[in-house]
Amino acid sequence: MYKVVEKKLFIDKNECSFEYDIDDVKYQSGIYVVLLNIPNEVEEVDNIYGVNEFGKIIWRIESPLVAFDIKPEEQGYNYFANSIYTGIFVLDNKFSANTFFGMSYDFDFLTGKLLSKRGLK
Repeated sequence: MYKVVEKKLFIDKNECSFEYDIDDVKYQSGIYVVLLNIPNEVEEVDNIYGVNEFGKIIWRIESPLVAFDIKPEEQGYNYFANSIYTGIFVLDNKFSANTFFGMSYDFDFLTGKLLSKRGLK
C-alpha cells in the first residue's frame, strides 16, 4: 500500500522524497512508477522515476536524446518543453508516457529505458 503527500511517496513504513509534487503513481511488480508535476518556469526534464518497495529511486526515465540518438539541434522543437511528461499509462502491462507536445514513448518499467516513440497528433 502506498500514499502520496505532495512531494513524498510513502510505501508502508518507507518514504521517498522528490523535489517537485507527485502527479501520478502506477504500480507494477514491485516498482512504483512516479510522474512528477514540473512547474512551467522550471527547465526540468525526464520527470518519471522508478521507486522500489523500500522507497529507493532505482531509475530515472531515459532521455529521448540518448535513446534515439537525437542531437538537440536536429529536433525542430524545444527539447525542454517536449521532454516534460504529462501522463503515464499502462495498457496490457506495457507502460507509456505522453508529453504536452504530443509525443508518446513506450518504456520498460523495470529500467526506465525508452523502447519506442510515436507522435500522437
